Amino acid sequence: MSKKSIATIAIVAVIAVAAAVIGVGASRRSDSAGAPSGGASGAQQGAKGGPGAMKGGPGGMPGFGAQGITVKSVRAKAAASKTLRPYIDQGGDVESSVSMSVYPDIGGRIAEVAVAVGDAVRKGDQIASVDPSKPGSSYAISAVYAPISGTVTSILANPGETVSSGTAIAKVGVIDELEIVVNVPERDSAKIKKGMTARIALEALPGESLAATVVRVSPVLNPTSRTREATLELVAKDGRVAAGMYASVRIFTTPISGIVAVPAAAVVSRDEESFVYVVGDESGRKLAHKRTVKAGTAVDADIEIKEGLSAGELVVYEGQDLISDGAEVIVIGEGEK
Repeated sequence: MSKKSIATIAIVAVIAVAAAVIGVGASRRSDSAGAPSGGASGAQQGAKGGPGAMKGGPGGMPGFGAQGITVKSVRAKAAASKTLRPYIDQGGDVESSVSMSVYPDIGGRIAEVAVAVGDAVRKGDQIASVDPSKPGSSYAISAVYAPISGTVTSILANPGETVSSGTAIAKVGVIDELEIVVNVPERDSAKIKKGMTARIALEALPGESLAATVVRVSPVLNPTSRTREATLELVAKDGRVAAGMYASVRIFTTPISGIVAVPAAAVVSRDEESFVYVVGDESGRKLAHKRTVKAGTAVDADIEIKEGLSAGELVVYEGQDLISDGAEVIVIGEGEK
């Protein structure tokens, strides 16, 4: 036999011995794992809902009840008796509270505009002049005068233009007396009343809001825009506010007192039905039952419940899409105010 053959036989023998040793070790480990240590029994108990059973944790993971029923984690909050303060948000314009348009006494061509925007004028000062003459007729000038004392807020016509007696040439206003005019949509028009409070925000004053009051409400709606004009005045004058500014207006309407309110997210609407899930204790378990309700006014994150719920009852506001009537739940944040 050659030396190469002897070496090959030796290598095969070593491999066979190593395989046998590994097999014995694996057999011993298998026997050790099968020894009565209670591990398998514990696993069986867990599968049956005993001490080893999984429970739903705060992270919202479902657990299993005593009979293997899935338990869902939800967030709930007690219905509360409170006062809601509805409001209407609308855009408006800052204007002079006293403002008049300037008209010529007769039509013709504008010969001159004697003032500029921002000029202070007194009642009777000349604003412009109009030439009412026609080709071939005698030259004549008709002066246009300021109807009130104030400041010229706009020029509406330029020299050379032809105007009639019904064409406004300029506007004069008292810029120290300002008001905010908003046009309220028809759907909200009946809610606005004189004396209501409001907050005004202006782009020129970022991060600030100014107190205001509704001082006038138009008795009629604009038939074209289907809006009702409401006029507000600032509670305290502010020299930084100027005519022509755009205002974001929040008008607070009539408060709703002594009502039951829940988080708006708690109310589920399906097939023309509104309902909530009310959590109660039954034999040591927390069950969520579907309850039909009649919802009312919503203000920010809260909504009024007119029928079907009492203050103090615990309602689900997060996780309700994952449960059904009679579901067992674990409540996270129970008793949140």
